[in-house]
Amino acid sequence: MKPAFDQDAFEADFIFGPRRRERVAYAVAAVGVTVGLTGFLGAVSLFPLKSIETFVILVDKNTGEMDRVARVEALTLDESDAIIQASLVAYVDDRETYDLTDSEIRINAVLKRSDGDAARTLRDLWSSTNADYPITVYGSEAKIDVVIRSVNQIEPGLAQVRFTRTLRKSRDTRTITRPYVATLGYEFRPDTRQRLQEVWANPLGFVVTSYRVDAETLEE
Repeated sequence: MKPAFDQDAFEADFIFGPRRRERVAYAVAAVGVTVGLTGFLGAVSLFPLKSIETFVILVDKNTGEMDRVARVEALTLDESDAIIQASLVAYVDDRETYDLTDSEIRINAVLKRSDGDAARTLRDLWSSTNADYPITVYGSEAKIDVVIRSVNQIEPGLAQVRFTRTLRKSRDTRTITRPYVATLGYEFRPDTRQRLQEVWANPLGFVVTSYRVDAETLEE
């Protein structure tokens, strides 16, 4: 026996059913929006944790292979001091080393980082008419190795570098090592760079303007 048709229930469902379904749809949509907004805010909150990192890339011109060699970041004060010390150490090491196998390239590189009195004294030293011309004093087969002992920043633009020079002569097992101190006046002139090769060799335009070397002990 079929149940009696409930007219009142049918009318109630016909009238109020769409409204109930609409409310349910709105509720589901609200939940979806809330979840989406929460995810968006969570992603936004992570933005400060992200950073852009820049790297120097070397490309082999023959193979096309790329090699990441260094990360470039803003320099701190300690890092700036490290660059100054590295520039001073490289200059003294290149200038005081004696090895004819690479003297021409090395001394020319030192000359490019020299100006004023530092450039003049270097040219005078490597003039064949100079009584202290290194080839005349040491010969063509001797070598002088340099070991940097310390770098002392006296004031901005003025520093002292302590080092030793060890003379090694061919066919002689004996060596002579003596300590010295170099006093350097220096500047950074990045605006004077022109050729790309010069930028690569000296990116910050480090230039030594005065250079004096004194022995720390009396020679015997």
